[in-house]
Amino acid sequence: MKKLYLYIFMIMIAHYICAQDSVWTLDRCIAYGKEHNLSVRQSEWDARLAQMIYESSRYSHLPNLNLSSNYGMNFGRSINPTTNQFENTRFSSIGLSASAHTLLFGWFQKRYAINNNELQYQKTAENMEQRKGELVLTIATAYLRALLAQEQISNLLFQIELSNNNRTRIEKLLDAGRSNILELSQSRHQLAADSSLYYQALLNYEQALIDLKVVLNLDLNAPLVPEMNISESDIVFMEKPDPEVIYREAVGIFPVINQMELELDISERNIRIAKAKSLPQLSMYFSTGTNYSSSFYEYLPSGERELMNFGRQLNTNFSQSIGIGLSIPVFNGFASRDAIRSAEINLKKTAVAAEMEKQQLQQTVYKACIDYEVTLKQYTSSLSAGRHSETAFYAAHTRYENGLIPYFEYLAEKNNFLQAQNELTAVKYNLRFKKLVVEYYGGKDIK
Repeated sequence: MKKLYLYIFMIMIAHYICAQDSVWTLDRCIAYGKEHNLSVRQSEWDARLAQMIYESSRYSHLPNLNLSSNYGMNFGRSINPTTNQFENTRFSSIGLSASAHTLLFGWFQKRYAINNNELQYQKTAENMEQRKGELVLTIATAYLRALLAQEQISNLLFQIELSNNNRTRIEKLLDAGRSNILELSQSRHQLAADSSLYYQALLNYEQALIDLKVVLNLDLNAPLVPEMNISESDIVFMEKPDPEVIYREAVGIFPVINQMELELDISERNIRIAKAKSLPQLSMYFSTGTNYSSSFYEYLPSGERELMNFGRQLNTNFSQSIGIGLSIPVFNGFASRDAIRSAEINLKKTAVAAEMEKQQLQQTVYKACIDYEVTLKQYTSSLSAGRHSETAFYAAHTRYENGLIPYFEYLAEKNNFLQAQNELTAVKYNLRFKKLVVEYYGGKDIK
């Protein structure tokens, strides 16, 4: 009978939402959320930015090459760039230059920095995967809340029909003189109480849908009906989960642990970078340039003075230079020594943080397995209580219909049945969530 009312409830929803795409499975919600969730999209952009920084740093060891030019006009007493002498006249000038610089020795610092950028990129990618994993549990929570509200609504629809039938029956019995105003008042109160619970369940359902749509980054006006399809295999493991086995599996695949391992590698390379800063650096440079001035004249064989043309000026003023530079850190106020010590301390802190993450993960896995086992026992007890309360209710219903028990006894059994059904429904979906959590830490895909 209860399944019949759940089916009726789904038909009522379908009456308002006719599109076939409105029915969403948990797997579909998870796939959509991973693609559209704002937090995940933000982490994707963080990963792209880290990738861009890494790819850009890969070219930092290449030589630097610069080209420059300038044009200017001078008035009054100023230096002519072509003669390097003061002139008190108006002239214009053009300068062209090129320079190159490369590091011959001491590129360890750059190499370690490139490696660090690569590790940072991998770390942001792991962070993105971690957010996706956390998103899966968030989606599952909202999805199961909606399913719980759906089933509670179907339970209450069944209870409302019973209460309405009882009120009608008592009204007829009262007209025939076989009932009293107390039973009529009780029946009306029960109908009102069941209706109030029904509207609260509707509110819970709508709120769960809103939470689910927000997590999915779905339009709040978009149709979405969770698929009501949970079997016994969805909530019960075939074998008892072993927390130690699950923990060992989680350590190897969990993004937060991978992030800490990468952080350890980054800290080790930071020590190498700090040490590399105290090493000498040998570099080579090359530069070339030329100038043109509108006041640069040449003397002809005839003794006349003539402005040298543009091409000849560039050729005449062409210059080149090449050299090497050596930089040896000698003393900088112990800054290099302190930087190395600071990097070593940071490595030890990171190692402790990594152990803390593993410890926290182990604690979470063990608690998840214990929660599942305790909830499974609660579910077994609630299932037994639900069956007994259903038997007692239908027995009381038959006796009440035949006038063998008063209304208040029947009402007590009816309320016990409703409470048992609601508790069973809540424990069932709680157990489903506990199983999803264990599967999540065990590396299984949640569907």
